[in-house]
Amino acid sequence: MHIIVNVVIKQDNKILMVQENWGAVKGMWNFPAGHLDENENILEGAIREAKEETGFDVKLLGLIGIQNSVYHDRHVIHFNFSAEIVGGEENFHPDEISQIKFIEFGELLNMSDNELRGGDSRRETINRIINGNVYPLEILSAFDFRSKA
Repeated sequence: MHIIVNVVIKQDNKILMVQENWGAVKGMWNFPAGHLDENENILEGAIREAKEETGFDVKLLGLIGIQNSVYHDRHVIHFNFSAEIVGGEENFHPDEISQIKFIEFGELLNMSDNELRGGDSRRETINRIINGNVYPLEILSAFDFRSKA
């Protein structure tokens, strides 16, 4: 099973998106997202992924939803977070990301599955943001037992 964190940064009626620049997803638009590192706190992982893919420091505002996806060969759980930019500047690795930009809700919702990575799951998340379906971060509990003997 894989755990993915997606970070949705909304400004006005736009969402900050990254354009992938690798493999089969090259050219597709996605939220700043990625796998959790081993033993990484899910909230810290979301903040790290946003920084790595955009250069921006973010503050997580809430949980948009959790999506359960089963593919042919793997099971993936997506945690979708709402966030705001609190610092940093645009910076990304060109081997992974070709560009980042804010894209209007309507344009995102009208993208084809070949343009919007994750298609229906991303559209569901965008619609949740539009409808204000964001839940407090306190809905998630995080315990760290690594330092306990």
